[in-house]
Amino acid sequence: MKTTYIVIIIIIIILISSLVVYKYKNKKRDTSVLRVGGLYTSKGKNGTYGVTKILALDDIMVHIRQYSTTFETKPTAINTSELNYFIGHIPMAKSGFRLDKQELLKVEKVQENELEGYNYYLKATRIQ
Repeated sequence: MKTTYIVIIIIIIILISSLVVYKYKNKKRDTSVLRVGGLYTSKGKNGTYGVTKILALDDIMVHIRQYSTTFETKPTAINTSELNYFIGHIPMAKSGFRLDKQELLKVEKVQENELEGYNYYLKATRIQ
């Protein structure tokens, strides 16, 4: 009787392990690398392209600056000093950022004045 229970437990463990391996192998992996200072573009619902800059990254969050300047066609050469920003700092989950199918245009240095909202966020959440 004891042997029967052990065999049943072993079978259950093998089945669970198989399910875990199956799920892991079939999970779509996001291979896109997010870059601090990266300027990203995505096409909005109205057909125009917006621009977002990554200010900082942590394990689960991406901290971005959203620009209000939009483009009728996908931008290729961007100078952020010529863009108007809409929101200086937005913390969001990396998975949410990737949902917009952001495309990396270029990487530039994050300026100290761009981090003002991010620094307030750190102080308010006491992460510093």
